[in-house]
Amino acid sequence: MKLSAVKGFNTFKKILSSRYLPFLTAVIALVCYYTGLDLVVMYYMAALGICMLIALDDLTPLVCQIPFMHVMVSRTNSPSYTVGGSDYYFQTAVLVQVIILITLLVGAMIYRIVMVGVKKSFKPTPVFFGLCALALTFLLNGVFSKEYDPLNLAYGVFMAFFFLGIFVMFKDNIKVNKNTFIDIAVAFMAFSIVLVTELAVAYLTSEGVFVNGSINRDKLMYGWGVHNTMGMLLVLCIPSATYLAGKFRYGFPLTLYSLVLIIAAFLSMSRQAMIGAVFTYIICAIILLVKGKNRIANTLIIGVGLIGAIIVVGLKQDSVFAYMKKLFDNIIVDGELNGSHRWQIWQTGIQNFISAPVFGVGFFVDIPHVAEMVGLDIIPLMYHNTFVQMLAACGILGLAAYLVHRVQTIICYFKNVTVDRSFIAVTVLSMLVISIIDNHLFYIFPTMIYSSLIAVLVQSQKAKY
Repeated sequence: MKLSAVKGFNTFKKILSSRYLPFLTAVIALVCYYTGLDLVVMYYMAALGICMLIALDDLTPLVCQIPFMHVMVSRTNSPSYTVGGSDYYFQTAVLVQVIILITLLVGAMIYRIVMVGVKKSFKPTPVFFGLCALALTFLLNGVFSKEYDPLNLAYGVFMAFFFLGIFVMFKDNIKVNKNTFIDIAVAFMAFSIVLVTELAVAYLTSEGVFVNGSINRDKLMYGWGVHNTMGMLLVLCIPSATYLAGKFRYGFPLTLYSLVLIIAAFLSMSRQAMIGAVFTYIICAIILLVKGKNRIANTLIIGVGLIGAIIVVGLKQDSVFAYMKKLFDNIIVDGELNGSHRWQIWQTGIQNFISAPVFGVGFFVDIPHVAEMVGLDIIPLMYHNTFVQMLAACGILGLAAYLVHRVQTIICYFKNVTVDRSFIAVTVLSMLVISIIDNHLFYIFPTMIYSSLIAVLVQSQKAKY
């Protein structure tokens, strides 16, 4: 008997496909974060993902749930030393459950990928072939280096799956229509509520955040990431707010909310997020004011916001500029580039590339000046720059494959420039810009966000709706 014949199955599918389901996910994520019920949200996310993979023809609702996977680890149970280094995830009972959930979810993903082939619905594209080449360089990372670590292959498999596998799973399982982009944007709005809430609570409850009129950003840590992670995720949500603001007749309140998001990105105290937020908002504001509805209302809101920012900075210029100077001071130290040791880290990456120029030295190498913050040995240290990371870890072949992939995605976008696709493109671009001075693109959950959005971009290239 087919699932579609089961009584209530169509209702179940409608629930899974609901535009408002991400708001339920947001509530569950917040409750579990503050109660330390990590396993509850993980069971929920795994069950939701498996059901969607099995039951839905259109996997857009799963794209909408992926961002929430990033915030499942609570501050109470996090293995990261930045919030205490709990051994919760190393307890046998917990570890076994997590492994089972991951295995079931990945199994459902593989099933869906296989079904694309069985149904002969897969349509290869230039981006697909580019990702195949990129995945191959991930698998070969550090293959002939003198101190090859077997973990290189393990992480290479992860990167290959989360770049190529996720893309393949989504591309031909997404049915692009007039609701696709709205649903994704609404999901990012729900996700942003989680981020803004956790940021606000961190400011209100963390001891030692304010010291002598300055903000101690080392206190702004979360179970699932640090201030840089928070900042990056907030920036990714900005295009969704401005897109929806211009999409609906009465969407201008979301323009006001977009200002809240840019303020939150600054309050994350992540320098790269501040730069990324300004860069992203300028692009989003131009698209909103040129192509969006409510141009007068949106212009007034953005104008008032800009004037308000200027007034605040003007009235508090001594404290604002003093703190910003302190925050950005270590970019140049004693006349040389520094940026929290990024310059030395990049130099190390170049030296590692020179020692193994073809396939790189691999992901798992010692990198001086890089702090291990994740708390899990399976996540390697990073070079805090996309291009240096590819050169050092995967060699010239890896960088070449990445550059080809980058060019292919740019060509894909410009073959059909629309406001809808621009929203996806700017969201992806935000992560790429921030990853020039960080390493988000090569962490697993941001990689999933990236690959799923690239799949939407490719699948919508020729879509007519």
